[in-house]
Amino acid sequence: MDNLTYGTYIETENASRSGISFINPDKTEILGNVQIYGDTEIQLLAHTTPRFKFSNRPHNIALMLSRGRLRASVAVGVERPVTMVIHTPHSEITLQRPGSYSVEVIGNQSLISVRNGIATVSARDKNIRLAKDERTTVSAGEPPAGILFGERNIIDNGSFSRALADGWTTYQNRQDANESAGTIDIGVHNGRTALHFLRRGLHWAEAGIRQDLGLDVSDYQNLRLHLATWLDFHDLRNCGSLGSECPLMVRIEYQDTSGNRQEWLQGFYYLSSDNQAIPKRCVTCSASAEEHVKVPHGRWYLYDSPELMSTFSQSGRPAAIIESISFYASGHNFESYLAEVELQAIE
Repeated sequence: MDNLTYGTYIETENASRSGISFINPDKTEILGNVQIYGDTEIQLLAHTTPRFKFSNRPHNIALMLSRGRLRASVAVGVERPVTMVIHTPHSEITLQRPGSYSVEVIGNQSLISVRNGIATVSARDKNIRLAKDERTTVSAGEPPAGILFGERNIIDNGSFSRALADGWTTYQNRQDANESAGTIDIGVHNGRTALHFLRRGLHWAEAGIRQDLGLDVSDYQNLRLHLATWLDFHDLRNCGSLGSECPLMVRIEYQDTSGNRQEWLQGFYYLSSDNQAIPKRCVTCSASAEEHVKVPHGRWYLYDSPELMSTFSQSGRPAAIIESISFYASGHNFESYLAEVELQAIE
């Protein structure tokens, strides 16, 4: 969507998605992003920047969410602070720091969750301040319900705000020892602190990170993966002839209730082929490998997995212990970014 004007309405159908990136007037910085989920209606209320550079006022973004769900992020690494305000029929939510936030309107209630950052929720002359992994609800005509818990992110340093060695182990494999094994580093990319995978070569290589969890989930009700990815380049269509070489892949290794080792895989790509001989899922991986997700090239894409406890059970391999999670890039040439890694759990 280009050059939206104040007052613009955006409405999505049930199975569709849309996204908005807010850019400064010089078009040199992304100030924030909003992912709009299915069956959602929003209106752009404001997108302003102070006229004079010496002003200490922030960039201001304001939206109205009438129904449905959105996920908002306020950019890091911008010269001038950014304030994003999301209005709902029941509340006003001010996003005050770089981070990731979820807002949903269901019937006569607004649900607000802070994945990372700080938000102030206001309704009926009452304000509450939410920090990381906190949430609240606001019902029509009522003040915020207070700070609530229950859903928690079991990934450590999934925002990559600390050194990579803090929570993650890196690994690299390659076919030819004389070629590059690829690089993995952390930086700011188009408004998000992100992990960067980069590799150029003639033969296969893989670069990744892994976090050991060892978490007993046998009594968990709900488990969902969220991430943001930006794919810059890869040269193998549909992730290669075996579907095993994507510019970004995620692997969850777990032990099922019978004590057997299992895994769940999901790949992401943008370069595709209609050739039926090139698979769209990993044919050499476990039976639980999902069909790869095709994403837009050169822009942030937010992914939310299906509910994984149900997915594991429906496959005949219900989970008892989540042993580890890995993210990696595989192929000959790739460049990709990973941010906002969350494995949200409800016990």
